[in-house]
Amino acid sequence: MEFNYFNDAMKIYLDYISRQFKKNPNYKPHSLIRAFLNAMQGIETAKDGENVSGISFEGEENNIYEPYMVILQKKKDGIEIKETINVKVNKQIPIDVMIMIFRLQTQLDKIDEETVNSQQVADALNAVIPGNKFYFLGDKWKEARDKFTKLLNEGKINLLPNDSRLEEFKQINDNTPWENYSSRLRALIGPCLFNDSNVNERMVITSPKGVIIEKYKVFDTAIEFLLGKISKYFKPFEK
Repeated sequence: MEFNYFNDAMKIYLDYISRQFKKNPNYKPHSLIRAFLNAMQGIETAKDGENVSGISFEGEENNIYEPYMVILQKKKDGIEIKETINVKVNKQIPIDVMIMIFRLQTQLDKIDEETVNSQQVADALNAVIPGNKFYFLGDKWKEARDKFTKLLNEGKINLLPNDSRLEEFKQINDNTPWENYSSRLRALIGPCLFNDSNVNERMVITSPKGVIIEKYKVFDTAIEFLLGKISKYFKPFEK
């Protein structure tokens, strides 16, 4: 993909990142963005036709930020993005996904805290990924649970007889709080809220209402939704 070096949109975004660093020297955008910025630092002194790479291995404990590499080529009339790679899994990141990650960063930067709640996750993802595909279950978990029970009793939930989630479900009662359900069982129950609606291909966020989520995990969710194994089921680039 080529874009003019003085492209207004890119200039605005780079200026935005610069302002964030000035406000907070410890500001740490997503590693894909940092790799892009690292490449941009070398592009001004590069010769026409020369490639410049930027890589971000920076991270925190347990490698929170995965390493990314961006390769740019200096051209007489602008810059060409040659490669955008997740180094850990050696996977190309399409330009439109990169742009969504840039936009997601600006959405999350609007929240002062380093953590977010599940509703904020859904709102941020819906703001940058077309189709309004994310829904936070919240207080409607009981409604989803009742629908799940109904479908299960009608034989419309297809699970193997030895599925551990069935045994777990048998152990709960109407007074069991949502926090006491395993994440695997919540993920099974949550989508049942929409089983009889016209809403298709929606990702239901089933975390308990009070859960606090680190911002970096929102990027993980976005990239998994856009490029991971589940992407073929949600058609993320269709509105």
